[in-house]
Amino acid sequence: MKCLIAVLAVTLYFNSPAFASWSTQDLVLEGVYLGLLYIDCGQTIYRKQSFPRYREANPLIRYASTDDFRRVCTSLLIFHPIIASHLTEYTRSTFQILSIAFELAAVRKNASIRPSVAFRLSY
Repeated sequence: MKCLIAVLAVTLYFNSPAFASWSTQDLVLEGVYLGLLYIDCGQTIYRKQSFPRYREANPLIRYASTDDFRRVCTSLLIFHPIIASHLTEYTRSTFQILSIAFELAAVRKNASIRPSVAFRLSY
């Protein structure tokens, strides 16, 4: 049910007048960014809940609680398209491509992190 509501909200969101001038490329790039951001947030929230000593690589939100991190993710999901809609066509594409590159690097880094287990002998 949550997925259906999310799909409906995104569809209505991108059909608003603010995005009427966007090209298909702009919509695809923004969709890719939002998808990667959603994956990155999910990975990070899972790690924060599963491994209490896990710290986010971003120094601005490194010590944020899980609830605060969810608020950051929600804010990014809402405001990134709004910021992109206020840019010119060229700068919008550049902004979106740089955002995708950053999120792709974050997702790859999160996927490569393995929980480490330290075995210590006690005497």
